[in-house]
Amino acid sequence: MIKNKENAPIIIELIGMGAKKYGGLEKFIVEECRQLKEKGIGLLVVFAVEPICKSYIADLENLGAEWVVLPFTSNLSYYKRIGQMIKSRNVLAIHKNFGQKNIWALIAAKQLGVKYRISTEHCLPDMSRIGAIGYYNLELPFCTEKLCVSKTTAEAFLHAPLIYKNKITTEYLGVSDFFFDKIEMQRKYGLDHNVVNIANVAYHNPIKGVDVLLMAVKILVDRYKADNFRIIQIGGGQNAKQTEDLHALEQQLGISKYVNWMGVTDYVPEILSACDVYTQPSRSEGIPLSIMEASLASLPTAASRVGGIVESVVDGKTGILCNTEDPDALADILYKLITDSGLRKSMGDNARMHALAYFDLRRNVSKLLKHYGVDKI
Repeated sequence: MIKNKENAPIIIELIGMGAKKYGGLEKFIVEECRQLKEKGIGLLVVFAVEPICKSYIADLENLGAEWVVLPFTSNLSYYKRIGQMIKSRNVLAIHKNFGQKNIWALIAAKQLGVKYRISTEHCLPDMSRIGAIGYYNLELPFCTEKLCVSKTTAEAFLHAPLIYKNKITTEYLGVSDFFFDKIEMQRKYGLDHNVVNIANVAYHNPIKGVDVLLMAVKILVDRYKADNFRIIQIGGGQNAKQTEDLHALEQQLGISKYVNWMGVTDYVPEILSACDVYTQPSRSEGIPLSIMEASLASLPTAASRVGGIVESVVDGKTGILCNTEDPDALADILYKLITDSGLRKSMGDNARMHALAYFDLRRNVSKLLKHYGVDKI
């Protein structure tokens, strides 16, 4: 752990997981650290497991951030450890991200007088479950604000039988603009410039719908007789079986020729810049940072109409949406984009303008910091 040498105000950022890659959320936190440093405020990042991505940790350290790994062993021990951190520092705000067990950090923070206690919901909650309603009714009294990464996520809370709904608001995440030469990136990653390259950035968890994409590929090949495309799948399994299941489905469908598995990488913007179309057939989403990045690369998106996707993709303008669990509809959309370069160009240009208008990294981090009370010190 990096030690803060001064008793300056500090923000505690509870991640609730580790860091396997230098992705959109990690870049968001680095920008948060940079802006806090400009204001003379420190950042302490609390991971649930040891972070793997060393370049991400190096950037945090270079900006003067502290970080610590605090695995959850029991409610009482976690509560005590967080309490010790708060007592030993001048904590201005605590921010809970993933991990329901982090509610104990919010409880400790309230009892120890931390003024700003923020909880961000990154996923679309299933408010049909009694357990979920019970959990959020328990969490909300300990928050000063409940931030949602999309309006759709916020609406799920507002339509549920919850108390303290006045604490719920929407704050978008954001991504940093970039430019990489398309031909150069195609050469770097060995992508065929004679076909339409369709990118998909997703872990292999079933919630991301990569299996739906594979079934859509089968339809493209068999029904539409499409051959001039390749799927560029970026990501990996959160366990080995998830990836094994997808490879088994690929073999079963006989579509291996059309799928390029790139694995987990820290260079997603470079690969997106080498592609022509983006697709995200998720079963549930808060709001995908990958669509924001694909939009900055001027890619039109073919995606499922679920969660915050409807806010990151303007249907018919920056991409085309379909119902989830519908490989036939997804194949139809992809075929339109594969065969119409003019449509790809116009939608891609619109997508970039939309991302710049709503998902600018620096601007949206600045909005988040206001919830920490940094403008009041």
